[in-house]
Amino acid sequence: MNADRLKLAAVLALSFLFSLNFYNFGIEFISKPPFKYNYISDEVWYVSASRNLMREVFRAYPNSSNATVQAKDIVALTKFISLYSSQYGIDYSEPYSKIENAAYLVGNSTEGIKKLMKDAEKFNLTLVQPGWKYPDHEGILKYLNLEHPPLAKYIIGLKLLGEDLPPSWRLPGVALGSVAFFALPVALYLYSRSLILSLGSLLLLHFDEAFRVMSMVAMLDGYAASFSVLSLAALPLSPALATLFYALASNSKYTALFYFIPIAYVYRYERGKSPLGSLLRPLGSFAVGLVVLSLPIILGLGFDQWLSRLVGGVKWFLTSRPSGPPPASPLDWLTGNQPSPLYVDPALYVYTNPSILQLGLISFFALFPLRRKRTYKPAWLASLYLVSALLGLSAVYLAGNKTLYTFYVAVFTPMADVAAAGLAALLADWDSAYEVVEWWAKRLKGLVAWSLGRARLECKLEGS
Repeated sequence: MNADRLKLAAVLALSFLFSLNFYNFGIEFISKPPFKYNYISDEVWYVSASRNLMREVFRAYPNSSNATVQAKDIVALTKFISLYSSQYGIDYSEPYSKIENAAYLVGNSTEGIKKLMKDAEKFNLTLVQPGWKYPDHEGILKYLNLEHPPLAKYIIGLKLLGEDLPPSWRLPGVALGSVAFFALPVALYLYSRSLILSLGSLLLLHFDEAFRVMSMVAMLDGYAASFSVLSLAALPLSPALATLFYALASNSKYTALFYFIPIAYVYRYERGKSPLGSLLRPLGSFAVGLVVLSLPIILGLGFDQWLSRLVGGVKWFLTSRPSGPPPASPLDWLTGNQPSPLYVDPALYVYTNPSILQLGLISFFALFPLRRKRTYKPAWLASLYLVSALLGLSAVYLAGNKTLYTFYVAVFTPMADVAAAGLAALLADWDSAYEVVEWWAKRLKGLVAWSLGRARLECKLEGS
């Protein structure tokens, strides 16, 4: 076995072992109490919306012996529970306090719940929803979360159709995160042939708590993060594949939308496409994906309602929310302030590693002169992903949304990991490091001369 094959085998083996550890850790987490019995943070909204979308749009229901029921009035609900519920295998019921005329039925027969769904009108029941108990929030039984794109909710919804239990909601996110974890260092090595970049990224991703935690909860951010990682992994090798993953990421949550910038850059400066064509490829893929994925919603609810919710979602994205976890600014992320609490006891937080984020930003400038070299191109593109996300979310913050949360960072912390690993590769390569110093010294010298009126400043993005 020659040296190249040996290195590739090492990268494959280590990536597999680390991704397997990532997966096993996630499975252990989602399977242990109290998490296996409870909603975590915004799962109360996303899982509920996923369940409701399956019912309202696809007329599909989980296979469960338990169900939430809602009646026309409290008299009808009380009468059904006290006189008839035992006929359908119901052992006991738990009333909701904030959901009007509703109760959660715990039973022992899935067939009994299916029969109850057919007989609902006889008892003046307006809703029979099999599955896990809803969080006790007013309006939750009809909430569809249309202010966010639908892809991740479809994935969660499809999984809970088979088994509507907390570990089941979270399993797809753990699996997708594990795939992204494996693919990134392998793709980095296949393109760059740099062990330092590949294995350095692997190690930093292993300690990336934001990416790990958000992959283990049934929230949209984990899906946006994993698809974004796959987009970065694919971009140097196949911009078309990267564009596809970008469409999946941005249709999971809009926080990934800003990654049209690095993809457009590659199409423009690496593939020679026109400026408009370079922008249309990623943005068009997002738009087409949004429409295609929303077709079931449009057909089920009507175009006007879907469009009004879509416009409302854009306004919602740019507006501060009245309450929630401690908000954070982009500066807080860069300094490690304001972690997001997801669960109280035991404590579960999402926080940033400010050193890695700051190194990621430094690499944007340090690796810029080497951005066309195979060894450093993936790391510089990762830094461009990072800068794009931070600039985009900063624009959202300045536009009026002061309730950004630290769990949003999962979509770009893996990019910082790769960019920081690129700096490590640079420090091990003295010739390239000298080239960077020389390149920037020349530009700074020209800038000083221009500021003193001794030279004409010429700035070219592609100048070297």
